[in-house]
Amino acid sequence: MKFRLLYMLLFGALCFVVLPGNKNGRASFAQKGNTGAPGDETNANGSARICNYCHFGAAGAEVFISLLDNNGDTVTQYLPGQQYTARVAINNVNPALTGFGFQMIALRDADNTDLDGFSDPGNNTVNNYKIATINSNGRTYAEHDNVSLTPVFDVVWTAPPAGTGPVSFYAAGNAVNRNGTTSGDAADNDTLKITEAPASAILEVADDPVQVSVWPNPVVESARVQVLARQAGTARLRIADLSGRMIWQRRLELEEGENMVTIPAADWLPGLYLLEVSEGISRTVVKILK
Repeated sequence: MKFRLLYMLLFGALCFVVLPGNKNGRASFAQKGNTGAPGDETNANGSARICNYCHFGAAGAEVFISLLDNNGDTVTQYLPGQQYTARVAINNVNPALTGFGFQMIALRDADNTDLDGFSDPGNNTVNNYKIATINSNGRTYAEHDNVSLTPVFDVVWTAPPAGTGPVSFYAAGNAVNRNGTTSGDAADNDTLKITEAPASAILEVADDPVQVSVWPNPVVESARVQVLARQAGTARLRIADLSGRMIWQRRLELEEGENMVTIPAADWLPGLYLLEVSEGISRTVVKILK
């Protein structure tokens, strides 16, 4: 018990020392990637070491990544060479947490190589992020430039050349109480997979890790979605129209077996929509008619 207490005290002291520097970005200060991406820093047991390694003790923060086109619409596919906004939003319901930070990277799914597509608009006062490269591996991250008072970070991202294939964004974020220590903070992370859009393609359909049923279909006011999972985990549900514009998304904590969720559809225009249920690197896609 004494050794455990000593370990916790030393760990807290270490985080307290590191925190003032990390307020300007983990990649910039510690030369570490902590997004949860393959190849980023890990714990001794091999699990991803993200922001909650130091920032813990509170709840209320959830991280979501989305990709927006020049019209501000959320998309699920990218056009090669086109510029987008990669958004990291920290949804926070804890009023004690008033400062925010993040780190994000985009990797090619085929080999987990860094696409180096982020760019810095040069106005950190407005955007409050910067680009930082880790010297040891050359990976480039977008991350907070200082503790932000707003929980949304919009990063300029240029899509890679044709033939790159699916791309995954990895981001970790935290919400802090700004008490000068790491106590009483909250952290979370998210992954977003974006497919390349050939001229005639709508959406790439991959593995089938879960069974998904939707009724009624066609839908009128709302749809009930049944997700049968082989094991417990976290899934992300997205609804997109045929142009790839995302109109609804939600994170769902799966239990083994049957899981139910209701999707509002009263405001949808008549037409065909695609429901994507993703769990890890696997996805299931179901067509929904309005």
